[in-house]
Amino acid sequence: MSRDVMKVREKKDRYRVCYMSGDDSGYDMMEGALLVLEAMDLPIDWVRADLGWCIWEKSVAKFGEGDPRCNTVPPETVESIKNTDAALMAAITSKAGVKGFKSAILQMRQLFDLYINLRPAKSLPGIGTPLKTDPKIDIVMFRENTEDLYAAVEFYPLPKEQFDLHPGMERFKKCSEVAVSWRVFSKEGCERIIRAAFEYAKETGRKTVHCGNKANVIRQTDGMMKRVFLEIAKEYEQYGIKGIEENADATAMWLIKNPQDYSVVVASNVFGDILSDEASQLTGGLGFAPSGNIGESTAIFEPSSGSVPKYAHKYRVNPCAILLTSKMMLEYLDMREEGAKIEKAIGEVLVENRPGTLTYDILRDFRGDPDWEKNAASTLDMAAAIAQKIDPAFTGERLENAKAKVHDMCDWNKTIGFE
Repeated sequence: MSRDVMKVREKKDRYRVCYMSGDDSGYDMMEGALLVLEAMDLPIDWVRADLGWCIWEKSVAKFGEGDPRCNTVPPETVESIKNTDAALMAAITSKAGVKGFKSAILQMRQLFDLYINLRPAKSLPGIGTPLKTDPKIDIVMFRENTEDLYAAVEFYPLPKEQFDLHPGMERFKKCSEVAVSWRVFSKEGCERIIRAAFEYAKETGRKTVHCGNKANVIRQTDGMMKRVFLEIAKEYEQYGIKGIEENADATAMWLIKNPQDYSVVVASNVFGDILSDEASQLTGGLGFAPSGNIGESTAIFEPSSGSVPKYAHKYRVNPCAILLTSKMMLEYLDMREEGAKIEKAIGEVLVENRPGTLTYDILRDFRGDPDWEKNAASTLDMAAAIAQKIDPAFTGERLENAKAKVHDMCDWNKTIGFE
């Protein structure tokens, strides 16, 4: 690898970070994250940008429905990401069946070649797992982020010449409608995601890297990934790292049976999507699931949780996913100690279980509280409790001023883009 892509390209005394509140409850999540980060007095200058459904609506209003210039990502946001050191993004809303609509994050992954989707799944104190044995889980998923079915090479209706490309299409010629998505793998794409996984294992002292694939059935694409994985694995034997390849469906099964046996997992885009979601469910669900999209030039960090439109601007969402995502961003910016403080503070709040500090989903799903609706804390209440574990003096007027500041930073009545 030309450089350690898991860290910012240039270390600085002070960083510029682009923050994007996304849509719906994404604004509430971002306020919670910024509130905790504000308490830490970090060497970061924040730059606002916007993307997602809110920007799609704005572009349609500006250009008219059906205009090819309509987009979920404005040029202003692309420029902001180019001119900052990293980006922190909250959840976005996608709606099916909207002509011309393209996912904002998928566009960003392709545009900035963010080929690593990093998805940690780690047991948190006070949460545990749904498994009876309550194993200690610490899995880091390396999901390829730009190829496979997510390359979006699709055909519908299928052009006539496509039926003649492969003998296997003969039986579909009499079908009334046929849609095809190409599953595109490149050797270069396989090599860089697999090598990134092994390099991470080497740097962090982890001893195994698993590769979930279906080379026994999908022989050309997954066959390539398996072949490249086994070649690269040989290089890392000298560091005491064992490469283990297995069928992805077997990986899914063993993740449930023995998740403690997994440390680093690398997989293609689709299989990595499924396996990382499964691992997240073992460690609290998507409300605790961070992720990062990382490439050579930059990184965009986003929680795996959705934008929960029904709770938009009601401050009901759990802030843990975006706070753990913020931890990943700080690690990328070479502020590991600061990132560790966030994870430690989250654990302390979860374990203490004090009234007025946990959101409804935690009370309902992990505390069995029959009055979870009445006893639930708001997003900002829980964020404030976490911030106060980091800095006990973050109270009173200082806290209220910080709340007003981050609310203004995330004002959902205005967006930047397509001006």
